Amino acid sequence: MSEDVIPVDSYDFDDRIGDGIVMVFFCEHENVQSRGLEMIIDEIASQYFDCIRVLSLDVEQSPDIAIHYAIDTVPSVLFFKDGRISEKIEGANPPSVYTDIIEALAFM
Repeated sequence: MSEDVIPVDSYDFDDRIGDGIVMVFFCEHENVQSRGLEMIIDEIASQYFDCIRVLSLDVEQSPDIAIHYAIDTVPSVLFFKDGRISEKIEGANPPSVYTDIIEALAFM
């Protein structure tokens, strides 16, 4: 993952999702689909670094967070705005799915 994507775990997750628009990439580092989506997440983090925070959470290392947010499919992406869940996207998707949500949240 790029330096624009912040790795988080159970200890700092809640502190990182509280303000602004936050995109959380729930992944497993050994999962092929997760690894394929990493490039898209990196690009989005770089493109939107000035208006969103992008986090990455390995569900194997922090299963409590995955359970709390009902992450049944890996990879999944949750979008938060000011600490509240706005959108949940499961599986790997094209970049436009994520950028459309970011654009909508940024102009709400």
